[in-house]
Amino acid sequence: MALVTNDWRIDVLIAIFTLCILIYYKIKSIYSYFEKRNIKYIKGKFLLGSDPDVVLLKVHVTESWEKIYKKLENEKYGGFYQAILPSIMLRDPEYINFVLKTKFEHFYDRHFMVDEKRNPLDENLFFLRGNKWKYLRSKMAPLFSQVKLKWMYEQIDECVDIFEECIDKLSDGKDIDINAILKNFTADVTASCGYGIEPQASKNPDWEFSEVGRDFFDPKKKNMLIFLLRLSIPHVFYWLKVGTVTNKVRNFFLSTTEKILHQRRSTGVVRKDFVQLLLQLKETGTVEIDSRETEKKKVDTETSNEVIELTDNLLAAQSFAFFLAGYETTSNTLYFTFYFLAKHPEIQERARKEVQEIKEKYGQFTFESLKELKYLNYCILESMRLYPAVPGVIRECMKDCTLPDGTVIEKGVTVIVPIKSIHLDPKNFPEPMKYKPERFEIKPASGTYLPFGDGPRKCIGERFAEVVMLCNMARTLEKYKLELSPRHENGDDIKLQPRVFSFKPINGLWIRINKLNDSK
Repeated sequence: MALVTNDWRIDVLIAIFTLCILIYYKIKSIYSYFEKRNIKYIKGKFLLGSDPDVVLLKVHVTESWEKIYKKLENEKYGGFYQAILPSIMLRDPEYINFVLKTKFEHFYDRHFMVDEKRNPLDENLFFLRGNKWKYLRSKMAPLFSQVKLKWMYEQIDECVDIFEECIDKLSDGKDIDINAILKNFTADVTASCGYGIEPQASKNPDWEFSEVGRDFFDPKKKNMLIFLLRLSIPHVFYWLKVGTVTNKVRNFFLSTTEKILHQRRSTGVVRKDFVQLLLQLKETGTVEIDSRETEKKKVDTETSNEVIELTDNLLAAQSFAFFLAGYETTSNTLYFTFYFLAKHPEIQERARKEVQEIKEKYGQFTFESLKELKYLNYCILESMRLYPAVPGVIRECMKDCTLPDGTVIEKGVTVIVPIKSIHLDPKNFPEPMKYKPERFEIKPASGTYLPFGDGPRKCIGERFAEVVMLCNMARTLEKYKLELSPRHENGDDIKLQPRVFSFKPINGLWIRINKLNDSK
């Protein structure tokens, strides 16, 4: 190869400089993507996208999306840039339904790439792509049927017993931030219902199950930057072999699942938990469900002839996702529901009256009786309207798709549904900033309420979370009164931690808990 100059060092510098110029103009051309396609969009700054504040971790991702959502007012959708990633933001319920349901076969993947050999826990339902996701989703749907949820209810109820013991010690009217206690509760639930392990988080905060949960959701700059960059440049992160979990978390869940599977196989012990159902799925290829029950939610995608082996690592990845979803999203929803009920005593009292009526009717809270707690469920739904289980739905266009107005979304483009912004749009929910559970007496219009996402890729564990939250809230309201701490007397300015994707108030949510008899 001939040299440009007589000095190889100068040639290397010239090559590097030329490469940098090419990269610069390539990235520069990306920022003209929407202009060339005549799609209204929010301009982006070089490398930082349409809202540099989110890349610089100055604001929570939902606050960034809300700014873009408002700038695209009166549009059904619009373009913006997440760092260097051209993305379409959907605003109109018709278009949301079109992408998540009608044309799901065009948008069934999330914009993440998985390297299961190096990062086996990434191979879970949340990150999986293509035929492997389709196959596994259809196989796992019966694991969350009504029959299986009732099967696990006893363990959930036992975890609430332990939770009650914890808050009973705190029911002295002093200010508490109940977030950690609720996370211990959901760690207990997911450990017991997921792995058949005796719950210990509420009694021992240093228990390893709790530690790995805190480690994964730790609000470190590095963790959130990796998430944002992995979303913006997934191919680079795939090439660099960067996973979503630390070695500590990966090794813990792989070894824990391996030990439990070995124990079940060698002893023949059968427990009512998620791992047992996964083991049944691996050994028989299906999960038994009650003959009277049919699974309504089908995976409406093209079938695949691909044979997928259900390895132990693949099972470990699913149990890992079960733990994380139950640990963080469920505890967060309970956290905000405790806060809102403490802030609105009249709503709390109405929910309590319903709880007491159901307790008097049945003598105890059973799986069946929870279904009759309509108003309490409305309270939980309203909490998720204001602070949904996930901030947004992220989809990648897998093949060109023509929108109802004729615009073509090309293969590879990312589509975002900003759930919180949709929920706070007064067109969808009048007086959106008010906590009004009764609004759910009328079912929201399709495409306007999406706390767990929507369509065939909607969160598979939604019903499990509902049972856990209703059981916890019913038994809490039966015995305790929640009061808002004076720390919140200056208003509702809840500042969110920008270093995590979920909703975490920087200054906490402070309440007071009193036994009902003591508060009279």
